[in-house]
Amino acid sequence: VEALAYYPEDFDPEEPDERGLVLTIHGGPMAYDSPGFSFQDSYFTSRGYIVCKVNYHGSTSYGRDFCESLRGDWNSLEVEDLLAGVDELVDRGWADPDRLFPTGFSQGGVNTAYLVTADDRWAAAAAEHGVYDLRSSFGTDDSQNWLEADFGLPWENPEAYDESSSITDVDNVETPLLVTAGENDWRCPPTQAEQLYVSVRKQGVDAKLVIYPGEHHNIGDPDRAIHRLETLDEWFATYDPERDVEEGQSGEPTCSS
Repeated sequence: VEALAYYPEDFDPEEPDERGLVLTIHGGPMAYDSPGFSFQDSYFTSRGYIVCKVNYHGSTSYGRDFCESLRGDWNSLEVEDLLAGVDELVDRGWADPDRLFPTGFSQGGVNTAYLVTADDRWAAAAAEHGVYDLRSSFGTDDSQNWLEADFGLPWENPEAYDESSSITDVDNVETPLLVTAGENDWRCPPTQAEQLYVSVRKQGVDAKLVIYPGEHHNIGDPDRAIHRLETLDEWFATYDPERDVEEGQSGEPTCSS
């Protein structure tokens, strides 16, 4: 499994000093991260973070078997891969184990929720535009054919749906969690974000819900795109022992929260 790391200009990988780590998880899962410029990556490296991107099992570009390894078996190999990527950077002395921040959009949000149910090492996390209860998403999003192809029908194979849903393990969550969604998202409906948010808050865990009005399965409006990055940064800064929350203050809100 391969991963990419982007780091601040003043970071020396040969003589490293521990930095905060933003684990940015790609969606899909049939997609992959390749070397290239990303405004979001530069945004976080400019704030002193290392950004890690793992091409976990289920990613494209590594052959069909690798790409199809998650078929009907989410919440398995990809979680191990993501944890291994973080472990590698901690072992190298690049990542501060007290300053780990996983985040991702779409399937990246799905995987972020898996990570916070599997491990409590995270300082804070942000799950964006994901699904967290596959049973309740079946028939309410536009992916029921995909879910049926992967898992069968939920009333015929309920165990597979439950095992691949982070909501069934939500009682394990101790990580402060930001959850976002688009109001008109048909791929990952906002009710999924609401369900995860309420479940976490019921347990007394710090959490914040942001619903972007008028948005679908992306953040298309430029002002909201800016708001999204500032909200992520403020959330991480709030729980980062090396930063002042004032550094991450977002501007006037353009969404409901």
